[in-house]
Amino acid sequence: MKVLSLVNLTKKQREKIESISNIDLQVVSPKQVTPEDLDGVEVLYDWSNTLKDAVVKSETLNWIQVVRAGVDALPLPELNSKGVILTNGSGANAINIAEQTLAYMLMFVRRMNLTARHQDAREWKHDEGYDEVYNKTVMIVGVGHIGTLIAKYAKALGMKTIGVRHSDKPAEYIDEMIPMSELSNRINEVHFVINALPDTDETLGIFNKDLFDAMSKKAYYINIGRGKTTNMDDLVEALNGEAIAGAALDVTTPEPLPSDSPLWDMKNVIITPHDAGMSVHYEERAFDIFKRNLKSYVENGEVVENVVNYSLGY
Repeated sequence: MKVLSLVNLTKKQREKIESISNIDLQVVSPKQVTPEDLDGVEVLYDWSNTLKDAVVKSETLNWIQVVRAGVDALPLPELNSKGVILTNGSGANAINIAEQTLAYMLMFVRRMNLTARHQDAREWKHDEGYDEVYNKTVMIVGVGHIGTLIAKYAKALGMKTIGVRHSDKPAEYIDEMIPMSELSNRINEVHFVINALPDTDETLGIFNKDLFDAMSKKAYYINIGRGKTTNMDDLVEALNGEAIAGAALDVTTPEPLPSDSPLWDMKNVIITPHDAGMSVHYEERAFDIFKRNLKSYVENGEVVENVVNYSLGY
């Protein structure tokens, strides 16, 4: 079985893959790879869409394991029609994204978003409204690996958790799970709204004026999902009109956030450069997902972890 990795593997990682029987492993730099390298390949391990056109034309490719969680850059309809199995790295960055989300909430309640500005200005200054996350309610919109871990951390700090997803299937650490259809009716009950949604046709611009107006004026909006899920103009309007208390944005649209965006100057806004998913441990965790899936694929002819649903886009 020919396996092509466009991810640079360590010696130990190569040995782990090659220890699986019937594996012919080839590792090629994404900067040097050509469509011809895909000849005869059955399994592709890639960061994203390096061989976007070639994978559609391949007659042997049967499974693609993507390192990232997002797969929207790939030609999903074409891959689906060819019956190519697609799995992603969802969960590999759950710990670091959950920690950063927790940091946003703590910064807001402890006013550290303002303290950082005071430090830059060399000001010894107190602000009003020092608070706690204890007993606050957080709503997590899009409960997957990341959302579940955010809920776990939130519960450890004494918070109440409400989850939102297509089904109302319960999840660990979520006190109450509601369907997406109830989002607008319940969003006014919470202190923090965490957007962990993927980028799909259905989620495009879902956080808009109507939802921001429905939120409590004391609530904070945190987006660690995808930038396109938020109507940025509506968000600016909500912040300017004090419809919400503030926002933390790790993702925006467009990216990078233009230097003339009014969001940069808002004291109640925290902006990070899409770095919540970055961690020195990420690649190893993603590799472990691939290794487990590859072992199952070789032994049982199927993969069971992080299989992408083409109809949903994640």
